[in-house]
Amino acid sequence: MEINRQKSKIVIKLGNNEDLIELQLCANDFIDFIDDFEINLQNEKYFILTAYYFKNLSAVLLAEKKHSKVDALGNLVPKVKLIFLYVNPAYRNNKIGSNLLRYFVKVQRGKKIAAIYINLPRKYTVGKKFLKKYKFFQIKTKDNNIVLERNLWYDFGIKAYNFSNERKYIDFYY
Repeated sequence: MEINRQKSKIVIKLGNNEDLIELQLCANDFIDFIDDFEINLQNEKYFILTAYYFKNLSAVLLAEKKHSKVDALGNLVPKVKLIFLYVNPAYRNNKIGSNLLRYFVKVQRGKKIAAIYINLPRKYTVGKKFLKKYKFFQIKTKDNNIVLERNLWYDFGIKAYNFSNERKYIDFYY
């Protein structure tokens, strides 16, 4: 899948295992901090988006493919962890990160994901400020880290709930 932005010459592509060398060239400093990155990449546990600006790899978004948490009612709520969004400093201020994040949100909505969250160092104010522009809010502080989350749907997909003696049903948005 490929998204072309003709105005700004940004091309967004879904990444795959073959992109390991390019990923390392673009964001090696971040990849080094991810435990078992190569193993998890080979086992296809990551969702990867790459952005090309004038045909040059300029940004990478890495997230977990699947993740669920249990809510207060004991239901599984589909959430995705955004591991990092990295834009090469030479290509910043060209809306590449914004386009990657917007496309990522769109894809996750299509997969019926309830929320996206990310762990950040508490002092990383630039990242926090950027994500807050895109409706992420702080939900937790632990040690030197914060957790930001963006809800993609708030009613957990329930449109109507009917308790009657004859039938019980829940309608979901799809």
